[in-house]
Amino acid sequence: MFEQLLKIRYVVLVIVVLATLHAIAFLVLGAKVAATAYAHVLTGGGGDGEHRVRPGLELLHSLDFMFLAIVFLVLALGFAKLFLAGPQTTESMHLPTWLRIDSIAELKVLLWETILLTLVISALSELTTGLFERLEWSALITPIAIVALSLSLYLVKKR
Repeated sequence: MFEQLLKIRYVVLVIVVLATLHAIAFLVLGAKVAATAYAHVLTGGGGDGEHRVRPGLELLHSLDFMFLAIVFLVLALGFAKLFLAGPQTTESMHLPTWLRIDSIAELKVLLWETILLTLVISALSELTTGLFERLEWSALITPIAIVALSLSLYLVKKR
């Protein structure tokens, strides 16, 4: 019976493969947006009036995509390490220190920190975009969420 339950862990392989594919897709999207932004920088920008191109904002958006790729990559590597690699295998691997996780709780904190960093970069690009337009009160939602997540992460780590 227990051996049958252990076979279910290979369902995690599907999650790992899909998360890796998502990471690659976001990396490609980020590279595409960055290439467009660099082309605008080299050609001196483009567009007039309302269609004015802002390469700096495009670079921030490409950074958003790349940080999302990192989140999915951390998720895939963490699940693969916890569920697919055996304990004797992980000792022989020369893993980076940030990937030396031994429990779901450690993976949760690692993902929490990664998502928090992604939210900060996303909020930065959102607020920078808002500098060129009229800011609404809804622009405060992401910074408030960042503060709430930071405080809760602090409390979880303190415990």
